[in-house]
Amino acid sequence: MDDNSTLEKIESCVDCKSCMEVCDTYNVTQNELQSPNGRLKIAHKIYTNEEISQEELQGIYTCTLCGLCNLFCEQNIDISEIIHSSKIKLVDKSLGPLEIHNKIIKGIEESDNSVNGNPNERLDWLPKNYRENEIFEKRESDTLLFLGCMSSFRVKESASASYEFLKTGNYNFKILEKEPCCGEYIYSAGKLELTKQIFKENFEIFKKNQIKNLIVTCGGCLYAFNSLYPKYVEGWNINVKHIIEIIDELEKSDKIKFKKLMREITYHDPCRTGRKLKNRTIYKEPRDLLEKASSKVNELSNNRNETPCCGAGSGIRGVDSTISIKIGTKIFQEVKTKEIISSCPLCVFNYRYVNYKTQSDKEIKYITDFLLEALESK
Repeated sequence: MDDNSTLEKIESCVDCKSCMEVCDTYNVTQNELQSPNGRLKIAHKIYTNEEISQEELQGIYTCTLCGLCNLFCEQNIDISEIIHSSKIKLVDKSLGPLEIHNKIIKGIEESDNSVNGNPNERLDWLPKNYRENEIFEKRESDTLLFLGCMSSFRVKESASASYEFLKTGNYNFKILEKEPCCGEYIYSAGKLELTKQIFKENFEIFKKNQIKNLIVTCGGCLYAFNSLYPKYVEGWNINVKHIIEIIDELEKSDKIKFKKLMREITYHDPCRTGRKLKNRTIYKEPRDLLEKASSKVNELSNNRNETPCCGAGSGIRGVDSTISIKIGTKIFQEVKTKEIISSCPLCVFNYRYVNYKTQSDKEIKYITDFLLEALESK
């Protein structure tokens, strides 16, 4: 949208405040500046070149950009998109992003990851029994398993278990010895020009390695490659799937089978494997597989398209970790099972952080790690 169209959308808000009822950040802070309605008012100031306070700046950057407010807006305003475009405006005005964002973005530029990981340790997740024979980009395949920063450095079992499934199913794929960051964090922070540069550079890497298909483990990477790269990268022609879609295909074609673990679990839908995706959702596949691998799959009261954010979306943990903890704690209070399963490593990472900070007894697992326990040996 151009500036006039955006302003028109902002001004179409009738202050019904329906969005506030479903906003994760507002529900745990009760701060109107940290609500969709409040953020629209801040966005109006940004678009009309009015001065904003530090509290209002914080209000914009504590949005998880989960998009839940959009579903409940009676005026059909794409609130989360306006909040994100406001971040771009703040960057243009040299008012954003915040110091924490710039620090993480510097890490991406220097070390190709958003989690302060040592590049020399990026492949530590690779199962030992495959290391000697792994030839990386030299392998003859047009399909790339793209692990992303979180799976590579912070939730390593999500990488190793996903790799193990593809090997077990005799799936033809390769990995990069030096994998770049997808750039979604930079986009969420509002640095659009740098984002487009990173996207373009990554596309060149993929083309150089004859990649036609991407398999990803991370919701953020999926969102980037599915919904953002086609918008900002000229000639983008790479198909992207989540690892759980591939595992579902392998199971349906009898290349892998599961035994039922007598354990009851709760599954959480990440925002960026459903509501945030363009023209698709990944709701059926994880449930079909988990039904085969567990005694019972429990749901949150709000799930699928109305799933709550885990509390870590759009870099909010670095801005105000207390909000992330409160959002995650609220979800924990609803979950009756010991095990919580997610198909996004960022959700897993945040839930584990919440578990530690609240001294809870939850066990949080990435979906392939759980499914690997139920995999029948050949």
